[in-house]
Formats: sequence, structure tokens, C-alpha cells
Amino acid sequence: MDKSQNILILKDNNEVVRVYSVSTGANNSTPVGKFKITSKLVDPVWFNRGAVVPPESPENVLGSRWLGFDLPGYGIHGTVEPETIGKQVTAGCVRMRNEDVEELYSLVTIGSEVEIVD
Repeated sequence: MDKSQNILILKDNNEVVRVYSVSTGANNSTPVGKFKITSKLVDPVWFNRGAVVPPESPENVLGSRWLGFDLPGYGIHGTVEPETIGKQVTAGCVRMRNEDVEELYSLVTIGSEVEIVD
């Protein structure tokens, strides 16, 4: 994941499989480093500052999938605002179009490594 270009590059044994346009955190809030996918959720509930926002709510910004990192509160997710893709606008997560995150969800497994660079 390259924050400066807002792209996520899916690799298999160093071979590029897909390149996705994504959104990253405003004010450089997406963490850099190596992380692992520790959870995969379909139609995730959004836990936002103590509020529980169900998947069917228009207030739920997570879209159709959640791929959680081993850094609590951070992950890759879909969106209800596809027009924001390609911009630095999130609270720190990596945001993708729902159709892209659904494809990625089907290709990665728990334990997959995610590397985020500036």
C-alpha cells in the first residue's frame, strides 16, 4: 500500500496481481509498517466512538467488507462514498470501492501481510 499515490498493490510472491485505487488517512493518519490481516467480515458493524452502527445504516461508512489489521481499529474496508477514492480523507483506515474490496476479500486470507509505505 503506497500512501503517497493512494494505491494498493496486491502481490503473490512478489508478482503484481492487481492494483487498486484507495483512500488513506487525512493528516497522514494511516500508519506505516507491516501488519497482518487478523479479521475478515462481510457487511461489518461499525463501532464508532461507543456507538454501534449496523451494516444497513446509511451512517455506516465501512461499506460491504472489513479486513482488520493486527493494529486494533485499523483495516481495509469498503465505502458508502465512492467519490472519495483516491484522496486522503479517512480517519486512518484504507478505504476501497465496495466492488474492489469484495474482490480483495476473496483473494486474501487471515494472516496475509499488509505493508504500508509513505
